Amino acid sequence: MTNSAGSGDRIEIALVGGQQPPVLEALDRHFKIHRVFEAPDPLAMLREIGPRIRGAASHGMAGLSRAQIELMPNLEICALNGVGLETTDLALARQRKIVITVTPMLYDDVADLAIALALGACRRIAQGDRFIRAGKWGPERLPLGRKLSGMRAGIIGLGRIGREVSARLEAFKADIRYSDPIKRDVPYRHYTDSVAMARESDILFLCAAGGAKGANPPIVGREIIDALGPRGIFVNIARGWLVDEPALIAALKEGRLGAAGLDVFYDEPRVPEELRALENVVMTPHVASSTEETMRAMGECVIGNLTSWFAGKGALTPVE
Repeated sequence: MTNSAGSGDRIEIALVGGQQPPVLEALDRHFKIHRVFEAPDPLAMLREIGPRIRGAASHGMAGLSRAQIELMPNLEICALNGVGLETTDLALARQRKIVITVTPMLYDDVADLAIALALGACRRIAQGDRFIRAGKWGPERLPLGRKLSGMRAGIIGLGRIGREVSARLEAFKADIRYSDPIKRDVPYRHYTDSVAMARESDILFLCAAGGAKGANPPIVGREIIDALGPRGIFVNIARGWLVDEPALIAALKEGRLGAAGLDVFYDEPRVPEELRALENVVMTPHVASSTEETMRAMGECVIGNLTSWFAGKGALTPVE
């Protein structure tokens, strides 16, 4: 953090994860940027330019890997567009004293979508849309939905997103409970066993952070799904790999789970045909934070972290 972005040679930044066009344009005004994420062989590109790189930008799904860090010996900071750290080698970054920053202004949007998916699954909104478009209204009746207001709502993971979801559920007069390794200072019942909580919930929201894909068993497996039961509803706005997707599909097909609202999937953007064919599922293509307002704010945060750091003022939103 010795030279400002405006003095001497332009500081070189590796874009290891894609960014929105306005972010790319702004970074290009401040730095010499290398679009590593667009390269046919990104690691080969980093082997060539890595020693010159002092900053990096990525996003939550791409992260910053050990292999990338090792090819950038002079890296000082990586600005992530998002809050997910599962794909970033945080331990190595800390060992190397590389500052990792996030964009902590997406919580409202993610919680809003969680409620939208819950309503969509409860009230058969997507199914009703297809029903009308197919000309079925009149000759047939749409099956009855479920009432979200007053439901027993379980939340797995009461971090920033989980707390925003719970605040919205309060407006729906929900009976809220949560499971989390940390007992929070909230007026909700705390469970140490997610299976027991699912058994006593009508709807279950997965809001937890997890490890990298494949690093740990899924948080939500068959036992939790079966505990939720044939009238239960499951909503996932966390990560697709935190759920046993085949077990979820089987339960939905067999009627052992009532419905699901899903924004994330195990192998995005490839969603299993079996899941796409189900009427009791409402899906969105990983768009929980995708609003104009939040995308703009997140992009500005990425830019601000890098420009502030290289102006000698420190990072704005570093991971502690």
